Amino acid sequence: MKLMKKLTAVLLAVFLAVPMFGIIANAAEGTLMFSDPETKVGETVSVDLVVRTQGEAIGDADITMSYDTAALEFISGEGVEADGSGSLSYFGSGTGSESELRTTMQFRALTAGETTITVTGSTAYLYSDETLNLEEGSSAIQIAAADDGSTSVQTTDQTEQPAESTPGETTDITVDVNGTQYNFSEAFANSDLPSGYTETTLTFNGEERKFGVNEAGVYLGYLVDSAGTGRFFLYNEEDATFSPYVELSVSDTTSIIPLNEEDAVSLPSGYQQVEMTILDQTFPVWSKPGEERFYVMYALNTRTGEKTLYQYDTEDGTYQMFQAPAQEEEKTSDSSMLDRIGSFIGGHVLIVLIAAAALFLILFILMIVFAVKLVHRNQELDDLYDEYDIPFEDEEEKPAVQKKSRSQFAVRSEEAKPEAESPEEEEEILAADGGEYYDDDDGYYDEDEYYDEEDDYYDDDDDELDDYYDDEADDDEIDDDFSGDTADIGKRENSSDEEDDNFKVDFIDL
Repeated sequence: MKLMKKLTAVLLAVFLAVPMFGIIANAAEGTLMFSDPETKVGETVSVDLVVRTQGEAIGDADITMSYDTAALEFISGEGVEADGSGSLSYFGSGTGSESELRTTMQFRALTAGETTITVTGSTAYLYSDETLNLEEGSSAIQIAAADDGSTSVQTTDQTEQPAESTPGETTDITVDVNGTQYNFSEAFANSDLPSGYTETTLTFNGEERKFGVNEAGVYLGYLVDSAGTGRFFLYNEEDATFSPYVELSVSDTTSIIPLNEEDAVSLPSGYQQVEMTILDQTFPVWSKPGEERFYVMYALNTRTGEKTLYQYDTEDGTYQMFQAPAQEEEKTSDSSMLDRIGSFIGGHVLIVLIAAAALFLILFILMIVFAVKLVHRNQELDDLYDEYDIPFEDEEEKPAVQKKSRSQFAVRSEEAKPEAESPEEEEEILAADGGEYYDDDDGYYDEDEYYDEEDDYYDDDDDELDDYYDDEADDDEIDDDFSGDTADIGKRENSSDEEDDNFKVDFIDL
């Protein structure tokens, strides 16, 4: 029993000792942390540095760091010193009551992209002089393009220009740049030139003057405004003119300088010209309506010295060489007009539907009005015809045509008419002619259509004609008389054409 108690006591002591050992082992552990901020090109960004224990009072901390001088420019930081080559040193000391040391470093963002601040060495102690082992971190900084689209800027020591030129170095040569008057000056040193440029001389205004130049033959001149502030401008050797100088980084080896040469740009009519401000300088750019993400600018390549178009992506903050599309010929065909109409309808469907409905309603109302007016007009005409007893057009009586008696029918001339040897043959001849008789003026008339104005038929003449046909005994004599009388009839017909339109024939009473 005593053995069991001793064994239990030993095991309990072991279990109680394990967490104690862990606490002792972690007492000297700490962390070194940084913030991960986001910023834009040309803006100031703050980076926090924190050295923290697990609750113990912190003593001293000595931290060394490195950063990319092409991406960041160190400005300030409490307890932080910079050697100018990308190395930082931080020294902090605790008061015995805090468990952490904290400082904030200020940087100026120079180039768009991602850059880091890394720890190259660290030494830290607790307030009790016990060594503090730090778990080291780093700072990741995201740098976006500036609001004006630029992706890089120069450091402060490059952009700062002499506030006042040395007497005798500013000339009286006046230069106009975008409506502002400047004086040409040579009051700059080689160290004042942007990176990649060196001093050179050019003949300007009749004398050798100092300029800056790069390997591609891009020249910079120094101009001073009325307030005595000077800065570099792009110099065009061909026409001895100056234009604003802003250099935008395209890659690690290439940068571009936007130009104000609007006349040199040829783009299709769909592009509209606007202005873009880059580092307090205004330049013309072009974009398509509805595509404000992309802008086209005319720029000078500092690596090749070539002037061409570049497209700027406002979201990515990048520049790419831009190939201008061919100028489209204006289409005057009907198909182009239909395309434009279709595009308009596609973009304004609701308006087109409302207009079509309104037009249909107007036409429908007009149709009703015209139909009502037409009905009223017809009713008025019907009333007028009834009142004055006017016959309608389809009921108008045809003018009476005087029916000629059978005794007055025309006979063809002897040369055209075949001779009939009997009344039966005469009837056959007339039947072959269609029952029509010849008249000088009116041609052939059907004997059934001849009537006089009072619709009285000539019964007397019909009786005489019947007697003529019934007398078969005297056929030869009738033929002789008929032939002789025909000639006389023709003579009387010709002589009376002017006096009477009706062709009259006097038959011999047999």
